[in-house]
Amino acid sequence: MEAIEFRVSPDGNVYYKQGKANEKRLTRFCKGICVEVLGIIHERFSGAWARLKLLYKPKNNSSAAKDVAAFSIVERFIRCNFGEHDLLTPDIDRDILHFEEVRCPLRGICPDENIICKPQSLYQLTPAEKEVASLYLDGYTFDWIASKLGKSPSTVKQQLWKLKKKLGAKNCREIIRVLRVHNI
Repeated sequence: MEAIEFRVSPDGNVYYKQGKANEKRLTRFCKGICVEVLGIIHERFSGAWARLKLLYKPKNNSSAAKDVAAFSIVERFIRCNFGEHDLLTPDIDRDILHFEEVRCPLRGICPDENIICKPQSLYQLTPAEKEVASLYLDGYTFDWIASKLGKSPSTVKQQLWKLKKKLGAKNCREIIRVLRVHNI
């Protein structure tokens, strides 16, 4: 998917800007974007997918009802995760999602927080693995991470090896790609 930036207007409409094209309103007729985002949700965020499918069940089996339900799923996911208007990084760039801290009056009390809003990835990492992964993503070396966390470099290497195995990555570069693609 080409780089895309979403925003939610004060009246509640979702708009998007893809590449250098002018901003457009997202509607259920934007099939390309809807199909791409649906695929990402389904493939990477099973908890969000299950909850959204339950919330936005089609009213009947007609293709129009299914289109409305699919659009509602995409629109809700975007509102909860990409609704702020910023120009720092695209919200979706190739297959990497850049979630935003969306201002929401229900933040902290919403039953769907960490399910739809800030969804959890399929990969479950320990707190220590998350800490090492976060520093590794920021570009720090084994030695720097080890000194920062008060661990030995061999311990950090071992944790990255376990991460590589858990994520199914072939090498250290792929660890970074998998972590970014799956928003870990």
